[in-house]
Amino acid sequence: MALVEEPLKTTIITDTKALFATLQTLTRTSSIIDLCVAWATSSKGQGRHWKALDLSKVRYAIVGTAFAQTEPAALEDLANKPGRLRLMINSHGTFHPKVIIGRHGDQVRSILGSANFTTAAYTGNTELSVLLEGTDSDPELQAIEAYVREQWQRGTELTKEWLDEYALTWKAAKRQRILVPRAKLEVDSLTDLEMPWSTYVELIRKQQGRKLSNGTPIRVTGASPSYMEELRLTQAVFRSESRFENLSKDQRNLLMGVGARSSGFLGSMKPAGYARGLVRSEPERIGKSLDRLPLDGPVSLSEVARLLNELTQLKGLKIGVATRFFAVKRPDLFVSVNKGSNPQLAKFISGGEVKTVKQYIGLLEAIWFTEWHRSPRPTDAGESALWECRAALLDAALYESV
Repeated sequence: MALVEEPLKTTIITDTKALFATLQTLTRTSSIIDLCVAWATSSKGQGRHWKALDLSKVRYAIVGTAFAQTEPAALEDLANKPGRLRLMINSHGTFHPKVIIGRHGDQVRSILGSANFTTAAYTGNTELSVLLEGTDSDPELQAIEAYVREQWQRGTELTKEWLDEYALTWKAAKRQRILVPRAKLEVDSLTDLEMPWSTYVELIRKQQGRKLSNGTPIRVTGASPSYMEELRLTQAVFRSESRFENLSKDQRNLLMGVGARSSGFLGSMKPAGYARGLVRSEPERIGKSLDRLPLDGPVSLSEVARLLNELTQLKGLKIGVATRFFAVKRPDLFVSVNKGSNPQLAKFISGGEVKTVKQYIGLLEAIWFTEWHRSPRPTDAGESALWECRAALLDAALYESV
């Protein structure tokens, strides 16, 4: 009796969680992996997709360099093994495939679709991919493998001289962002924070009117509700009274992001029942730490860490609540960690969401050393107002509906 071969199995992948799990399975079950993608990033080796890929199993890696989107660090990692990497520098049109093939014996798996091998594709992008599972006798998988071999033959070997020159081009491309009106900042890694002041101003201003998935429009400027109006109100509260415990209930509600006067864009304590209760019944415990954060002048990272550790040791007062207070008191220095911003902030630290003081300090350190944050106060009145709120306003470019 003749054996009947199993038909090619096809699985549609529509979300990044499933895509990442599929990559993990392919890596685990394969002895040989081939990679053929338009772009690759590793977030300096810390991207979860990069950590999931067993580089020792990669036989062929063909990577495109169009528009300088591929990260130099990823190329360096792939080039560590001689004969594994080839670049697609020249092609007819843009080199644009996204294919991963895993083989073990005669068993073959292939992921293909819209996802490049980048941190963004495996953490937050909207992608559509297909997993094909079968054997090396399946004509569809044979065709994919033949295609990858053909691209390998067309590729160019990496040289140190080329990589040094490419790294400069890549850095320049990061600075020259194309900013589409009403589009949030596309985040892949910490390098996405790098931009000059003029680009940052353009980015923030282009958030005006951006609609969240629930239909709410973001308002950077203008009357309440808007980021700038809320920060103007919170600054007025802190400058009217130096002791948190002496503030009125309405003033403390505003600082917590609850009540009619708050836009909620910088996070809200509505879900934080314990924290709200503490703020209302024992405000002196919050003020013991928050009052020591100065309204003006520099603040060291060590002092920030000390104050945040004190606050987050209070029951129910987690990093989101603490950073909301810090952002509305010193919007020039601090960004709020909230449910709307955390998925994007997490990509900067190449891991899970920002939950600890140590993670937040690492994020702050990166923000404070960017060109836009270190830029001197502009002479233009409108830009000067943005400059005074420059760290907190990053939320406007990252916030997503929750």
